[in-house]
Amino acid sequence: MAGMDTGGGRGLAIKPDEQVLVDMTAPTSTLVFPFLEVILLTGVAWMGIGWLDNPHNLPDLATGVFDPVLLHNSVVTVWLVLVVWRFVLPLLRSRKQRFIVTNQRIVARPAKLTAKVDSIPLGQVLDVARRRKGISLAVRGFSYPLYFGGVPKSKKVVGEINNALHPSPYF
Repeated sequence: MAGMDTGGGRGLAIKPDEQVLVDMTAPTSTLVFPFLEVILLTGVAWMGIGWLDNPHNLPDLATGVFDPVLLHNSVVTVWLVLVVWRFVLPLLRSRKQRFIVTNQRIVARPAKLTAKVDSIPLGQVLDVARRRKGISLAVRGFSYPLYFGGVPKSKKVVGEINNALHPSPYF
């Protein structure tokens, strides 16, 4: 285990002397509405393609203005672009989100494709609180708390950060 890069790349590497207390990613429930949206888009687009491919509608479409094959391929292309935009990109963004608490620092990466990693030493954290399905950290040197939204199980994460900040002398 020593020397193992458990955090992936781009600043999420965990040092060998660190102990991971919490490692959270975005819950898959954030993808429910994009999934339902892609089902709706697929149904509407392919019903339209079925109507376009119906031989009874071919005389109406073959007026010389529209090429039926080009129209069919255009609808498929629009459908594919919408699926990528409304489902694949949100899926990739949500899988990029990470919130890691170790015994030495807090590492956070927001749900963006090219997001930078925030690393906050635990010694700099003054207080932690849960706010609107997220976590607020009071950090030395900042006049306002840092807010990390969309952290799953934020109550548990706040408890682990508090335990790391103020360890119990009894355990």
